[in-house]
Amino acid sequence: MLLQDLLSNTKTLSFDGDLGIDITGISYDSRKVSPGDLFVAVPGFTADGTRFIPEAVSRGAGAVVVEKAAKKDSEYGVPAVFVPSARSALADLSAAFYGFPSRKLKLIGITGTNGKTTTAYLIDSIFKAAGIKSGLIGTVEMKIGDVSIGSKLTTPESADLQRILADMVKNGITHVVMEVSSHSLSLKRVRGIDFDVAVYTNLSHDHLDFHKTMESYFDAKLSLFRNLGTGSKKNTVAAVNLDDDYSDTIEQETQAKVVTFSTAKAADVAAKIISSDLSAMSLEVLSKGEKTLLESRLAGAFNASNIAGAFAAASAAGIEVSVIKTGIELMKNVPGRLEKIDEGQDFTVIIDFAHSPDSLQKLIDCVKPFKKGRIILVFGCTGDRDKTKRPIMGTIAQKGADLTFLTSDDPHNEDPLSIMKDVESGIKAAGGASGKEYIKEPDRKAAIEKAVLEAKEGDIILIAGRGHERFQEIKGKLIEIDDRIVARDAVKKRLP
Repeated sequence: MLLQDLLSNTKTLSFDGDLGIDITGISYDSRKVSPGDLFVAVPGFTADGTRFIPEAVSRGAGAVVVEKAAKKDSEYGVPAVFVPSARSALADLSAAFYGFPSRKLKLIGITGTNGKTTTAYLIDSIFKAAGIKSGLIGTVEMKIGDVSIGSKLTTPESADLQRILADMVKNGITHVVMEVSSHSLSLKRVRGIDFDVAVYTNLSHDHLDFHKTMESYFDAKLSLFRNLGTGSKKNTVAAVNLDDDYSDTIEQETQAKVVTFSTAKAADVAAKIISSDLSAMSLEVLSKGEKTLLESRLAGAFNASNIAGAFAAASAAGIEVSVIKTGIELMKNVPGRLEKIDEGQDFTVIIDFAHSPDSLQKLIDCVKPFKKGRIILVFGCTGDRDKTKRPIMGTIAQKGADLTFLTSDDPHNEDPLSIMKDVESGIKAAGGASGKEYIKEPDRKAAIEKAVLEAKEGDIILIAGRGHERFQEIKGKLIEIDDRIVARDAVKKRLP
């Protein structure tokens, strides 16, 4: 594709060199540049993207896109395009290069602090029940039909995302559901993506290391709904959780048709739990004056809300109620989300991704009605991330669990003991005593094993924070550890 044709979809400031050259790929990583690629020098958090232009050119980049003007063309040795925003340009160029694939798909995006992954899996299951060849993009994995591909980011970088959507179109995919993170919205990763339906699950304290304030965090989420219907698709729908305090603002700010869902209020889709235990629940869903009884293998009030959101989104996408019911009932579980480890032991072990104050609280509240013994909690907080939530989560742990094993999550470049000290301040503020209400064990594997050894008949062990993740990052090194495998091995060792 000619560079001049690609640029017709991109805002530019100026350019140097021949725009009639052929571009064979889009790249933002100088290490992965192939001959003929257009290299977009995206500013990073720790390094200026222009630093990597020489490497990109040495690998064969045919032209470069730069956020700031250079002195002369010879500085790069290839044609250079100067743009006001490299991130916006990367998204716009990628959309054009891959032929605007989102326009050829029925696309549902889900955003919110919690519930994105489960809601996405539910919608994907509904699509499959409808006989639709669907795709999924999210935290746990990407799926093209029945083929699973690993996932590094909840929402891929714009160039990767457009390529993935184009691959889905080539493979006959017609419907896609994807998680849309606040980071991806702020960093323009979904710029140029035309959604048919956007789902808002909720908003609570998280990611303030990046967004700084809750207002900024919400504004990132809100941008998804402000942009609905501003592209090529006009009959768009916003499925909004009426139980969340921010729902009114979304309804006011979007030009899309709004469909509400709730588990506590009158809404377009209203779900009510009839009965529940830790393995399943029965729900009644009222939609368009019609009652639907559902049997789900998910549990908890938060999953009732996820089911209501999936129901609303699928209905907005044109799926019949009977098919929605089948799809919800067919879904067994979501990896690392309220996932039970059952080897026939006389206590319960649950793995969950809960890593924010709200999700941890909801996890504890979910199991409390079913506890016959103690709630034993294993958790830690991530390093190099929002420090303000650490003592809050410590307080939640102290108030909600009978015994807490305070451990590491992903320390990244921080000292694990320093992270634990931050969490411990919240435990102590709520009256927790070391060795009695909580035990510090920085080695996560050891903490899980000690919790399993400690458990007695009727106890519930909650292992929170990492869910499906298989690697722990410590000082730049990836350590293989899967909470599910560690817990299962520990339980087996206890069995006769």
